[in-house]
Amino acid sequence: STRAVAADMEAEKALGNEKFKAADFPAAIEHFSKALDIQPTHVLYSNRSACYCSLRKYDEALSDAEKCIAAKPDWGKGYGRKGAALHGLGRYNDAIAAYESGLGHEPGLAMLTNGMAEAKAEMEASQDDGGMGSLGNVFGQPDVLQKIAANPQTAAFLADPGFVAKIQSLQRNPSAIGQHLQDQRVLQVMGMLMGVNIQTPDAPMPQASAPPPKAKAPEPEPEPLTPEQEAALALRKEADEHKLKGNAAYKAKDFDAAIGHYEAAIKVLPGEPTYYNNLAAVLMEKKDFEGCIAMCKTGIEKGREAKADYKLIARSFMRIGNAYKKQGQLDEAIRSYEDSLMEDRSEEVEKLLKQTRAAKKKAEAEAYLSPEKAEEARQEGNEFFKRGPAEGPEMYAKAIEKYSEAMRRNPKDHVPYSNRAACYQKLMEWQLALKDADRCVEMEPTFVKGWSRKAGIHFYLKEYHKALDAYDRILKLEPANEEAKSMTEQVLQAVNAANQSGEVDQERQARAMADPEIQAILGDPQLRSILGEMQTDPKKAQAAMADPTIAAKLQKLIAAGVLQVR
Repeated sequence: STRAVAADMEAEKALGNEKFKAADFPAAIEHFSKALDIQPTHVLYSNRSACYCSLRKYDEALSDAEKCIAAKPDWGKGYGRKGAALHGLGRYNDAIAAYESGLGHEPGLAMLTNGMAEAKAEMEASQDDGGMGSLGNVFGQPDVLQKIAANPQTAAFLADPGFVAKIQSLQRNPSAIGQHLQDQRVLQVMGMLMGVNIQTPDAPMPQASAPPPKAKAPEPEPEPLTPEQEAALALRKEADEHKLKGNAAYKAKDFDAAIGHYEAAIKVLPGEPTYYNNLAAVLMEKKDFEGCIAMCKTGIEKGREAKADYKLIARSFMRIGNAYKKQGQLDEAIRSYEDSLMEDRSEEVEKLLKQTRAAKKKAEAEAYLSPEKAEEARQEGNEFFKRGPAEGPEMYAKAIEKYSEAMRRNPKDHVPYSNRAACYQKLMEWQLALKDADRCVEMEPTFVKGWSRKAGIHFYLKEYHKALDAYDRILKLEPANEEAKSMTEQVLQAVNAANQSGEVDQERQARAMADPEIQAILGDPQLRSILGEMQTDPKKAQAAMADPTIAAKLQKLIAAGVLQVR
């Protein structure tokens, strides 16, 4: 189903996110790729692009970033991935253009503004390197970090993450060497890579003093606001004042006052989604769940129009899920939580989704329970069972289905287990029959019919010791039970016949030896000693039978076919 496919995709995506956080980028790529095979989304392409960037596989990163943008052209983060990949390839103008495109969709997104600033800085450095760009080419070697680690004079530098970042930056853009020459460690590494001795302050030769830093350019004067900007700022200020008053009323649990303030804020700035979310929170507290849901949906709509932060939209979906859950509409709640996770991965929402799925499963199981319908199904099973002798094994199979349904609808009823055991007996499925018979008497130890069913199965399997135990239980419950008395005599005759024949039924003996009760008897040191004496002096058997405890154990071994006495 579509929902199962989405669940499989989300599972692989979650594993990919965990590996990404652990910096295991190849494993993260593997999980994101599996998720993409199941159900491609723009978020998955974005995540895999980030992994490729971390591995400096910028061509692959660029390819995924472009697929992300194609899937969701108005998502700023996709342009950020594209800009990062182009930056890594040294295509600074293209990177800046990508960041600018993203800002056209999501103005002010930090990922885009920061990325564009870095790309511009490196482009300027590469264009104005003071004639030293060629010197930086030594850092373009792929094994620079390995050479630094192998040299005793430079290996210690790698303990500083800032230094490692500089080297990686120079690997991407060797022409930026002029930015790092004030770091004596960079000079020393450059000399090592070039095979020359560049003197640093730690060396015997004096080092020329570094040039004084350039004076910081004065900050530009802020441009005056346009009348339109001033008007917008005034509206924002007025709306936020209403919001603050609403927040204070909300904390004081004066929900009606809070609603009035939030509605006033919406009236001033109807396009701001935050105020709708605030109002929805109050409606949730007032248990107006339908109103809460409607307000959240309006907030989502306004957020889409305003290109709001996806975390804000995810929060609205989460609140919708909570409202549905409060009403017992678990399917809708699950769908809303899944929508929230598609916007932003949140541990809180993941936990809510897991809890709601478990609650739904429990509710469905409880809704299925019905002693009345269970009895109806059992009676239908009885009718199929009665038709078995005339119409064949198919009737027993249908009866099993009905008895199984009866068990699901009333798990506390022991009778269907006895009924189903009878069907399995007819189909010669003895182990399944025994399993049901055991479950039946476990649920209701006083159910004589269950013990009779169990005894009959053991008798057929030649597990005579267990058959005798079952019939003994019946006689303790009903001392006058004639069937149990008769069958006990029949079992004892079968035991004596097998004992007198002198033949060893190896299959019967193997089953008996696997029985924990028989193993315990044979593990008794006293009994083992008596058995050893009986091998040399048969008269010892008569003496042993005088002890009731020993006699019972020996009878058990004889009935099980482990011991033969002639």
